Formats: sequence, structure tokens, C-alpha cells
Amino acid sequence: MSTDHSHPQLPCFLRYKREVAVVFMLLGGLNIGLGIWLLLLGEFHFTLILGCLIAFIGYGYFTKPMASIHLDHVALHNVLGMEVKSYALSSFSDLQLQGRQLYVQQGDALKKVKLTPWMIHTQDWQKLEAMLRSQPQFQAK
Repeated sequence: MSTDHSHPQLPCFLRYKREVAVVFMLLGGLNIGLGIWLLLLGEFHFTLILGCLIAFIGYGYFTKPMASIHLDHVALHNVLGMEVKSYALSSFSDLQLQGRQLYVQQGDALKKVKLTPWMIHTQDWQKLEAMLRSQPQFQAK
């Protein structure tokens, strides 16, 4: 990869806020602890399974991106990191920010990208804003 700064730094990954991941990990840990305590008392309870599930989701929030911006498409990912939705771009300038919402220009229509902006890591969102302000002229391959 070259160090040429004439191209945007793509793909740009939008990660989940760390605070959201920490909350899920704490809730998962609390449920696991309660489930183990009940298990030691001789009673199996659903909170053990629920705690494992919540902790797993929190771990996904720490390690997997919510979305990735590429030169020719925007991809939304699930907690497992798999791409679940994609928005095609004919040019990078098809991406538009209006407030805290990302849109893709597709023909004459402006299509809202189904992101939850309050869950996106602040630095990642700022990087995307700066990239869209300074690099709108790049064409997709």
C-alpha cells in the first residue's frame, strides 16, 4: 500500500462505541456470576446461558466493526463480523452526511444507510466526516 494521500484511507471501519461493549460485558458477567452462584446452590437457571450470550455480544462489539466504507460500496456487519447489507456506490461522492445520518445517492433517490450513529465510535465517525469533506471526488473502480 502506498503512502499517497490523494486517496481516502479505505476501507474505513466504523466500530461500535467501547462504552456499549463494556456495558454488555458487565451485564453478561453479572448474569454469569448469578448463574454460577445459583448452580452452586444446586439450581440451574437460565441466567447462566443469558449471561454467556450477552457477554458474547459484548465481545463482538469490542472486536467487530459495525460497518465498513469502501470505494465502491458501504457494508453493514453483524456482531459476528459477517456482511448483512451492502449499499453500492458508483462514485465515492455518492456518500453524503446530513447531520448524524449517512446517505447514499442512488440515481435520483437518496437512500438512508441503516446505521445507529450513537453506537459508532466517536473517532471513527469524525474520521468519516473528515474523509467525506476532503475526498468527495474519487470514483469507484
